[in-house]
Amino acid sequence: MKLNKVKKVMGGTLGAALLLAFPACSDDHYDILTGAEGSNKTIWQNIESHPEELDSLGMILKQVRVYTKEEDTKRTMTYAELLNQAQSFTFWAPRNGTYNAKQYLDQIEEIKALREAGQTEKADRMEYNIGLQFAQNHMARFNYEAERSQQNVRLFNGKLCSYNAGEGVFNAVKLDATMPTIPSSNGMLHVLDGKAAFAYNIYDYMGDNEDIFQNVYGTLTDPEINKRTFNEAASTPGGMGEDGKMIYVDSVFYYNNELLNSCGAQIKNEDSLYVAVIPTDAAWTVAEQKTKKLFNYSTHYKYNYNPVNDDVEKAFTAEKTFSQHDRDSLVDYNTKRTIITSMYFSPSIFAQSFVEQYKKKDREEAKEMIANYAMYADSLISTNNSTFYNPVKGQLNPLFGDGHYVKASNGVIFPITEYKADPANTIMQKSSIDMLYDSNVGFYSVSGSMGKGTYTYLVEGDNWNKDIDISSLETKGYRYFSVPARQTSAMKVFFPLQSLMSGKYRIRIMLLPNRVDLNHRYLKENKETNEQEEIMQNTKFFAAVYDDEGNQIGEQSPDITVDDNEVKTYTLFESIEIPKCYYNLPSGVNKCYPLLKLEIPGKLKPYRPYLKTQPSGLSVVKIFVEPVGE
Repeated sequence: MKLNKVKKVMGGTLGAALLLAFPACSDDHYDILTGAEGSNKTIWQNIESHPEELDSLGMILKQVRVYTKEEDTKRTMTYAELLNQAQSFTFWAPRNGTYNAKQYLDQIEEIKALREAGQTEKADRMEYNIGLQFAQNHMARFNYEAERSQQNVRLFNGKLCSYNAGEGVFNAVKLDATMPTIPSSNGMLHVLDGKAAFAYNIYDYMGDNEDIFQNVYGTLTDPEINKRTFNEAASTPGGMGEDGKMIYVDSVFYYNNELLNSCGAQIKNEDSLYVAVIPTDAAWTVAEQKTKKLFNYSTHYKYNYNPVNDDVEKAFTAEKTFSQHDRDSLVDYNTKRTIITSMYFSPSIFAQSFVEQYKKKDREEAKEMIANYAMYADSLISTNNSTFYNPVKGQLNPLFGDGHYVKASNGVIFPITEYKADPANTIMQKSSIDMLYDSNVGFYSVSGSMGKGTYTYLVEGDNWNKDIDISSLETKGYRYFSVPARQTSAMKVFFPLQSLMSGKYRIRIMLLPNRVDLNHRYLKENKETNEQEEIMQNTKFFAAVYDDEGNQIGEQSPDITVDDNEVKTYTLFESIEIPKCYYNLPSGVNKCYPLLKLEIPGKLKPYRPYLKTQPSGLSVVKIFVEPVGE
């Protein structure tokens, strides 16, 4: 199926509903029929009165029921009956021979056959789609004849389109020049020289192109994901059946789609605008292969972090074992969930200067601006709050394939046929561990004593050593982990690395010189002058990473010497591979993660030159964990 099914639809804000009014028209092609000939009949009666022009339309309308929503299967009223009601409508009727009416009539026969075969759910869905995409796409509540210039019309299916009565154009289709506009007792009937194109929203587009979006759309509509629940309280009971069970005259169901809910994008909403990056089946396999590597779950986890000493093998106090089947299901679910819930971007959270620009444009121009911005932005935040980075700034982000997109009624769609994106830029997330919060520290220990360190704000004139420039710090604070003077045991500090996917990471740490705090300087008395002189600390440490079972991951870092004169960010690991996935573990397996350890060894003079007379320690500002791309 071709990817160009989404047609242009003019957008805008729907004006107030207009009262019935039929001013004279100066253009003879679009004269309004007046008098008893049409105005005393309903729209449906006027359709029936013109069989030569509209009998194909009539055959469709009187065989298709009105669904206000897809699950509304108990409705019995047809569109013919609706248009015969004493309500106010405008209907733009495609004339015989200007569209493929046989397509819809054949579908109606197929619906009948499906119902006879007991396939009611498929039949209901087909009937709903005919109503949504054809009947409702040509009708609106209220009358739109009074204002003869450009109007924005809210159609019965919720779509926005343009109507220019003066020029005789509805949704890019001309009004039939040989037949007058027909005022009716319940609104206005216009005849079109063709069928108006249905403007697919993002969700519609996937459904109508289901043959190339089977993986995405099939997952979204899977009954395990798109759950249908019977609402007994809202249903109308009839009588008891032979089996003693209640038979309902009107059964009401409600739907809950956990993936659409968690993606944060209302892709069925006609009033919103989104950018959607949707892998076709051709790209899905590659997307799945790349993403699945991030979810290398184990069959065994130790969790419930609750340290009692510095023995990492005993830091996790509970265990959970998964069968191979459950483990594989976890991989499959999270792979699909991550791809599908990360496909959408809302331009409302793009750069503020850009938002102000695109909101001044009409809806079609805005879509083009939004698509171009997204393709070349340095980074984008998805509707599920993931940050997607462009690996080469200013170039087309590989996330968007070759840059081909189509317009939907509520945004733009990139139907990706080749998945070029690197998961490190699109799915794995950067994170930072701020020392402001105690919860970001596992514990630190010296000689069996444990704690969380001390968080300190630097205050000018109080404890801030002005020799150290701290202007680069967002918050003028740090957490101090110290080794008391004359203490010979090692100092170990552990930090949880939470919610990591399996993959490679760069781990860095921002440190202050300990002497940034006036209370943490090394002072030594000059015997000749009897004055206190400061000496540099030259503190050294190393780092290592452990999994939840206490096994060291990779090699420990080389020794790192802390600069005594400036704030610095040190690379602990340029690329360390986390083999197990700790992201989105099942409920109950909480407080489960790898641990980063910083250690100043005991008794070793090169690490603490003034071990006997001075305390030692580390002044930590923040830890950065960043994915390493292919």
